[in-house]
Amino acid sequence: MKGADYAIECEGLTKKFGEFKAVDSINLKIKKGELFGFLGPNGAGKTTTIKMLTTLLTPNAGEAKVAGFDLKGEPEFVRSRIGVVPQEFALFGELTATENLWYIGKLFGMSDAGLKKRGEELLKIVGLYEHRNLPSEGYSGGMKQRLSVAAGLLHTPEIVFMDEPTTGLDPQSRIALRELTKKLNESGITIVYTTHDMEEADKLCERIAIMDKGKIIAEGTPEELKHKYGGMHKIELELGRHEGKVLSELKELVGAKEMKMDGKVIELSVPSVHGDVLHRTSNFFARKRVEVKEMRTREPSLEDVFINLTKKDARG
Repeated sequence: MKGADYAIECEGLTKKFGEFKAVDSINLKIKKGELFGFLGPNGAGKTTTIKMLTTLLTPNAGEAKVAGFDLKGEPEFVRSRIGVVPQEFALFGELTATENLWYIGKLFGMSDAGLKKRGEELLKIVGLYEHRNLPSEGYSGGMKQRLSVAAGLLHTPEIVFMDEPTTGLDPQSRIALRELTKKLNESGITIVYTTHDMEEADKLCERIAIMDKGKIIAEGTPEELKHKYGGMHKIELELGRHEGKVLSELKELVGAKEMKMDGKVIELSVPSVHGDVLHRTSNFFARKRVEVKEMRTREPSLEDVFINLTKKDARG
């Protein structure tokens, strides 16, 4: 495997626990500077993949290069080039933010002067500088995750792995952590981000690998995945009165593949809501002298993609 433009390359990467294949022969290339997402339900193999790529688990088969180093043959060099932000807070609650970073920095062999400068810089970036001398056990969930991010960045890694970092956080903390993640990626850091939150992956990631039962079942940008696997666009209309008699005429006019009616509400499934579909729909009801109280459209989501690929609820 050779690829100067890739931060991570995998071929046939596999992890078994007994006879169970947690990760089943995945092939993957992640570009340098990319914000790449692993998306899938709990048990899909996301965390096991991350644990292999961060040298915490040894693959049973396959090859991988991380930051240009062989995963099996050069694990110490891999570890020196990566940072990890785990799902659960893994630092010392009795220590302050400054003390936690000092401890981590010494494990990486950083000098006192370099550690002081880098630690203060990172605490400002993650918004914890004003709280740097308080024991971290008193921090909120969002503050603890931001401290974990600072710890993962301390030795200036090329690649940062973030394993479901927003799980259990309140909405404001989730938004803050996403914005921090974007900012870090814009600075040139490659970020590998796992989540089971479809909306989060859509908003955050440049490219996504969807995992299910240990396999990568689809890969691409959010838009590519939605276009290829998302299915129909929806047009929902709330009418002023029940108009069941005109449904077949409307369906043919807009090229709808499916149409549902519940009282005064009509839902049309169409290949696209672009072009003049909405204009034709509005004109149709104007000619019929039927009031359209509200018209809404919905494009396919990553949840639609996942359901169509696996034929099950993405939240399951």
